Amino acid sequence: MKINSPHEIEVLSTSKQKNVPDNQSLRDELLGRFEREKHGLKNREISVMTRMSVDIVEILDALVELEIFKSRSEAVAAFVERAIVSKKELFEEIRSQAKDIINKREAAKHLAFQAIKSNGK
Repeated sequence: MKINSPHEIEVLSTSKQKNVPDNQSLRDELLGRFEREKHGLKNREISVMTRMSVDIVEILDALVELEIFKSRSEAVAAFVERAIVSKKELFEEIRSQAKDIINKREAAKHLAFQAIKSNGK
């Protein structure tokens, strides 16, 4: 690494004293024990569009600028997945109950169709 000025020496010295993490360790710290490959950052297949406030987007842009994430999309995916994984059992129960609701709705539609069909004869 080439140092061009006394100011750079001071900044470098100060950052080493404060144990300022490099981009990769900061990224790892932000993600904690989140395993990107296991939980989807490598296996993302579905695009989800969303609108966000300017403040949130500016934070995402800062994380991208610092090369902590490659894109806004990667940052959002990481935070959403981490939030869900942190309460995995709860979200698994929600998914299970949602499936039950879908099945009951379909059964009710089928019964209603039969009732309408048989009423017309």
